Amino acid sequence: MRKEDLLISTLSSHRELSFVDDFLFEHPTAGLYLVGGAIRDALLGRHPREIDFDFVVTGLAAEDVDAWFRTRGKLSLVGQHFGVYKFIPTGFSPQQTSFIDIALPRTETVSQGSLGEYKDFDVQSDPHLPIETDLSRRDFTINAMAFDVREKKLIDPFHGQEDLAQKTIRAVGNPTQRFTEDLSRILRGIRFASELNFVVEPQTRQAIKTLVPKLNLQKNVDGGREYVVPRETIGMELAKAFSRNPTRAIRELISQGVIQELFPSVQAIYDVDQTFLSPIEGTLPGELPIVVILLLRTLSQEEIHETLSQTGLDRLPRGSSQRTEAQLITASIQLLQEEFTPQQIASMRASEFEKKFFNGKGKLFIRCLELLEKKDLSDAIQKRRANIETRWLVDHDETIAPLLSGQDILAKGVPAGPEIRHWLDRVRDLQLDGSLMCREDALAWLERELNQKSSE
Repeated sequence: MRKEDLLISTLSSHRELSFVDDFLFEHPTAGLYLVGGAIRDALLGRHPREIDFDFVVTGLAAEDVDAWFRTRGKLSLVGQHFGVYKFIPTGFSPQQTSFIDIALPRTETVSQGSLGEYKDFDVQSDPHLPIETDLSRRDFTINAMAFDVREKKLIDPFHGQEDLAQKTIRAVGNPTQRFTEDLSRILRGIRFASELNFVVEPQTRQAIKTLVPKLNLQKNVDGGREYVVPRETIGMELAKAFSRNPTRAIRELISQGVIQELFPSVQAIYDVDQTFLSPIEGTLPGELPIVVILLLRTLSQEEIHETLSQTGLDRLPRGSSQRTEAQLITASIQLLQEEFTPQQIASMRASEFEKKFFNGKGKLFIRCLELLEKKDLSDAIQKRRANIETRWLVDHDETIAPLLSGQDILAKGVPAGPEIRHWLDRVRDLQLDGSLMCREDALAWLERELNQKSSE
């Protein structure tokens, strides 16, 4: 299939883009260009779950673009600094489709005194600018292509197709200038190399390695200090790299000096033990929490919280598939650091075993043990979990309803306080081990035990 046909197929297969034909018909002198990652992924034959569609409109004033798209859905100028509209067509919601970017072609000039923050640009939108001028400000050649939707023609002034064919990440223009303009591009380049399994060409690689220390650059803001590159931005790029190709991501982050800059405690361990990060090479795409747990597995709680904060991995929006839950990471690492033996697992109180290895934590922990080649311990935990789950006919990590509640204990005359938890745990031990299988038996057992205690 011709490359142009691939792009036509991409546009026609997404109902949320049905506005395209109407726009071209009603604005016969305007240009409409698909740009960015959607082109890259279509040419690579990739079908990511979430596709970001970005369009550039030429030959039409901003107010006319604004007016027309508002008749076709919800439009907001949330990218005002960059002159970008976010558009959701009528009949769709943000839960159904990603926002579609609509922009006029624009130039960017680095603001005076810029330290490399992504907002430090003077942006000039001009509907009469050639699309090639708009593409010249983009980060990498593979993202600097445009598809002329009206003429059905692929525009590629920086040879992005060639770099796609050669599996190469190359900055547009001067790499040092590109990354100095926006330091977050450093991690984007590493993330693309990891995600696509591409090679970073030498000049681009050298610029990245030279500028990596600037990822922690700070500036004065209202009497305080702020990072030039927001931690949320760093967290998102790291999370995407770890999620999509963890093995390659770790190798790139080590070789480019990012581990040393953003994970100094991990780098100190790696300097002594070159095999420390080897277990991560066994992880699979989508195992973000596993990667983070293994990466930080020997750090203290204070170092874990500091690292998650420093890298922004704990600052991503709730509901994001890339979000790292600090509490889950910390709890899992604490379990790894306890270094149980199979014998301890077998003899552990059932209620304690449940708290440690059920409720979402067990599956993560077992996977970490497998990657750390601790098969005996993994087998012991899985065997005991399986016995409990089979006894209570529940699926993996499905909740087992307790036989008694705190109110049941209070009703028997036990005063509120720590003693309630004592009795709940004892009942839970017997329930999980199969000695008590119904509520009536549990109440009868509690009655006997309390009577015996009161008679002593």
